[in-house]
Parts: sequence; structure tokens; C-alpha cells
Amino acid sequence: MTTILETQQLTKSFGNNQILKGIDSKIEKGEVIVVIGPSGSGKSTYLRCLNSLETSTSGTVSFEGQVVNQLSEEQLDKIREKMGMVFQSFNLFANYSVLQNLNLAPMYVQGISETEATQKSRALLAQVGLADKADAQPTSLSGGQQQRVAIARALAMNPDVMLFDEPTSALDPEMVGEVLNVIKDLAQTGMTMVIVTHEMGFAKNVADQVWFMDQGQLIEKGTPEQVFDHPQEARTKDFLSKILAS
Repeated sequence: MTTILETQQLTKSFGNNQILKGIDSKIEKGEVIVVIGPSGSGKSTYLRCLNSLETSTSGTVSFEGQVVNQLSEEQLDKIREKMGMVFQSFNLFANYSVLQNLNLAPMYVQGISETEATQKSRALLAQVGLADKADAQPTSLSGGQQQRVAIARALAMNPDVMLFDEPTSALDPEMVGEVLNVIKDLAQTGMTMVIVTHEMGFAKNVADQVWFMDQGQLIEKGTPEQVFDHPQEARTKDFLSKILAS
């Protein structure tokens, strides 16, 4: 297995508030990691440290063998190109069409032609079930459609890893499935993914590993069967009993 992302004793503090407390983690190429845990446990901060949206307070983040903390801003930008990020809010440019949203980064960051970008963008829109929405404005789309556009936009950069920060939490319940199905299909292609989510059924179906985080620590890791059916830690058992009962 090739390790694509690794953290060693990763900590992150905001003032006196320590959010991450010495996280050791390793993500292999092609793995789908689903991170679960209560709100405020540090899941999103962990994700943001992986792609340097947040700078860690101590410890290291390594991506494809490079220690990210030691890189210049210019080198970091190169790393971020290889890491697709999908947020809770869709962050689409409202004054551009769906197609333009997808074309922007490949054209201006990677320098590919508009013709080539458009060809690829249309293929990605078809992949997420939105081939007919290329010329639409993002504001005319449902939340689920906007999030699928956001996923396609992240894929347009040919990332080596995709990070999802609660991609369905801002959606109406009936739209959740359409976004999760796109992510599920992506998992079938061998894309390396780290997904923070509260969707436990999805985690069971898609994850190679489930990681349970609480109070800034990785409490438990294992296959979905190990974590959901035979949790070892009392805190994991307590969390799952409340979540799965609701």
C-alpha cells in the first residue's frame, strides 16, 4: 500500500482552546476513510489541517511523502491542487454558469485550453448526473444539485485525494441521497477519500475504515463492521447507542 496522507502527533489550538490533541493517522492510496463523532470533536479541523486550510500548531502532516508544514505558500498551492475539497456550503460562484464554475481552475491554475476544460467539465457533469445543467446558474439549482456541481468542480482538477466536510449537512433530507450516491460511485473508481459525515448507513456501506473522533482525539479505528458492530471503546459505544437509536 502507498501512504498518501499521514499525520504525526497533529495538534491544533485556537488561543487556549486545543481542538486536536496529538492525532496519528495514515491514509493509504485508494482508501475511503469515514470520520464520525459528535459535533465539536475536531473532525472538520482535522480535515482542514490535511490540506493546510488550517496550519497545525504542532506535529506534522505529510502528503505523498512531503511534510506539508515545511512548505512555502507557493509549494502549498501545488499540494492543494492535488486535494479536492467539498464543504458543507457549496461555495459556487453565483455570477458564473455551472460550466464556467468547473472550467475556472483548470484554465487559470493548470493552464489548459477552454476547449479542453469544457470537454472535461461536460464529462464530469454527466458523471454526477447534471449533463443538462451546464449553462444553468448555480442559484437556479436545488441544494443537492449545487453540491453535485461542487463535487464535479473539485474533480475537474484531477485530485489525488478528495476531502468531504459533512457534504450533506446543509441539504434537505430528500436531497441527501443524490449526493451520497455520487460519492458512493466515486468510491467505486478507486479515488482516495476522507469523508466527515453524520450519515451512519452511508459510512457502513462505503468506508474501508471508520474513525471515531471525540474531544480532539482519534478514539477508535476499524472496519465498519468492527466499529459499528463490535466497538471496543466505551465512548464509541455511548456515541453509537445514541446515534443509532435516534
